[in-house]
Amino acid sequence: MPALKEISLLPSEEDLNSPSARALRWLTGVGRYIIVFTELIVILAFISRFWLDRQNSDLSEIIRQQKAILESTADFEKEYELLRQRLGQIKLFYQDQPQYDQNISSLAKSAPPQIIFNNFTITRQEDKKIAVSASLSSFSEDAIVDFITNLILNPDIVKVDVKNIEKKPKTSSYTITLFLLFNDQTKS
Repeated sequence: MPALKEISLLPSEEDLNSPSARALRWLTGVGRYIIVFTELIVILAFISRFWLDRQNSDLSEIIRQQKAILESTADFEKEYELLRQRLGQIKLFYQDQPQYDQNISSLAKSAPPQIIFNNFTITRQEDKKIAVSASLSSFSEDAIVDFITNLILNPDIVKVDVKNIEKKPKTSSYTITLFLLFNDQTKS
């Protein structure tokens, strides 16, 4: 059998102070420290993974809860937006509408208590003036004269047109049909 030769990278005991021996000793010593340091980093990374997994789990749960809240309020938000749009359209519609209540109030202030309104129609004309056609009755001739005088003196009324005055013989009441034209009082 042939003799086995041993191959060793370590310097022989005779060459311990040679430069190659010193370099090899230095590399093996520093290499140990590098390996230990690398293992410490790996162990720390492994241990920190548990803490990071827990944080990830907590954050995922918070995101799921917030997403559920957003999804549950999405329908409400859509309804709210539709309502807001409708209210905006209603506001635009009523911005240019006349204030009928002021006209009716002005007419009522001009009427004495003996006047009875039988029929009352209020409309808006093309020139944005309010027209009122009214049929009324009274048992007092003086109340009718006072009413027409009050209408003529009313600053809100532009035109007073008495269409018909008729006396009912059986009841001795007067029936009056008149047409009134109010000033333009659109909302600002």
